[in-house]
Amino acid sequence: MAVVMSAAIALAEGDVTKEKFKPFYTREEAPHLENVIPAPPTLVDPLFFNDWAQFQWGLSVRDSERGKQAVEDAHINATYFMKRYSEATDIELTPETHPELFRLFSRLHLTEQQAGASAKLYFQRVRPYQQYKEPSAVPDHENPTDFTSYPSGHTHASWLVGLTLVTLEPEHTEQIMKIAYELGQSRVIVGFHYQSDVDMGRIAGSITFARVMAEPEFQKQYEKAKKEYEKVRKEHEKAKKEFGRKKR
Repeated sequence: MAVVMSAAIALAEGDVTKEKFKPFYTREEAPHLENVIPAPPTLVDPLFFNDWAQFQWGLSVRDSERGKQAVEDAHINATYFMKRYSEATDIELTPETHPELFRLFSRLHLTEQQAGASAKLYFQRVRPYQQYKEPSAVPDHENPTDFTSYPSGHTHASWLVGLTLVTLEPEHTEQIMKIAYELGQSRVIVGFHYQSDVDMGRIAGSITFARVMAEPEFQKQYEKAKKEYEKVRKEHEKAKKEFGRKKR
């Protein structure tokens, strides 16, 4: 979907991307997801066959346009989320046009890191590129001692951000969550996660979304982002109408 440039005014002063953020709650305050999700399938578990099959699928599409997109999707920060989800909202989302949304996404990303930490530490699952001795599509991200494959943090964060964005832009729910889904599958394609890591990452994202909604700090930042988003949306629609009239 083509992105229509927003008519919003950029930040008058300062650079929001240089700000320091903190999560909405700490690792100690976060639900221990290892007490919720099942253990990942072992190599002799019949469920592991699906992980293997999806790994093979990922290898088969790495040289395609989908594979190139998967490499791009390895970026994980608020700026990239804004760029990627712009495709779904029909508005250009940037730190300059949506500073409060940038702050919200940044803090959600940090919260995901706290929320998923105990489960990653508990399960200590090796990553596919480590298991199969097959280089990933993002070799600069590889670490031979990083056994934190389960659940997928990228998927956890992208699903969490997607769900939050849907509450601001419900008319584009399908488009937003399709991208959220694709962001998770990209982790399978690049060989950094098994399919079961990604599946549980989505569940983790849903849990974190429900949990963070109860945080007063989240509610405060969310309302700022919502007010900003609604203002930009109105300006955007007004600009579209004016453009349409000029074309007649």
